[in-house]
Amino acid sequence: MMLRREQGRVERDGVGIAYEQVGQGEPALLLLPAWMIAGSGLWAAQRDGLGDRLRCLSYDARGSGRSDRPAEPERHRIEELVADALAVLDAAGTARAVLVGNSLGGLVAYLIAALRPDRVAGLVLISATIDLTGDEDAPLVRAIATFDDEPSGDDGWARYNRQAWRRDHPGFVRWFVDTALGEEATAATRADGVRMALDTTPDVLAAGVTARSARSGRSAAGRAAELRALAGRINCPVLVIHGDRDAVVPPAWSAALAAALGTVVTSLPGAGHCPQVTRPAEVNALIGAFASGIEAA
Repeated sequence: MMLRREQGRVERDGVGIAYEQVGQGEPALLLLPAWMIAGSGLWAAQRDGLGDRLRCLSYDARGSGRSDRPAEPERHRIEELVADALAVLDAAGTARAVLVGNSLGGLVAYLIAALRPDRVAGLVLISATIDLTGDEDAPLVRAIATFDDEPSGDDGWARYNRQAWRRDHPGFVRWFVDTALGEEATAATRADGVRMALDTTPDVLAAGVTARSARSGRSAAGRAAELRALAGRINCPVLVIHGDRDAVVPPAWSAALAAALGTVVTSLPGAGHCPQVTRPAEVNALIGAFASGIEAA
């Protein structure tokens, strides 16, 4: 069956955000972008696999794909990312949706569910960068905190660094894609991830990291306390998914998140940080069943 596809664009404060709707049916899914190192193609398997029964709304984050690419860090603050998601819902004429977020997109979805519960029918959080534990030692946390320092080496998380990107951005991209997708990713999937990642520039990526680093001026414990306080505002159904081989976000973060939201983690043995890419059929089945339960209710 040929899926119905519709493309659009919405502007906020001079920044254009490109979005796409695929399929039809209720409830609508809003597939949130992760870090702008990947465009909305990150959700291609969900649009293709779920669009025959659900309306799948996705968009390119500012800095990626067909969206505009501001290089000022203040344009990449988390508040801007939240507002972009709401603007896309408005432009698509969608009052409420099931928000599906991976990595940074999970944090954006969590904040929308807490601050604008009227727009959220349900929440799917996949390896979300939501730390309720105050973890100072997670590699991603340390990398963001030391992003502007001279790198300590030439491989591993030392590549997640402004100076390292200036010296060898393609090398960073290949390492990050391999790290995020994990061992089970195919060569074709890795190549597609690298292609998407190289579509943006190190300056735009650095602006996003700088915006997160500025927000990280508080201690990890302080940030965790703020996020925990928001959990009590979330009253929609929640599905938490995490691969147990995730090398970007510790599975313990999702365990704490699920406990705070009164649910459990659906663990995917052997999966990495982006199981919607490497395990599309399995993740689609989970999302489809979750959304069907919301529709029935």
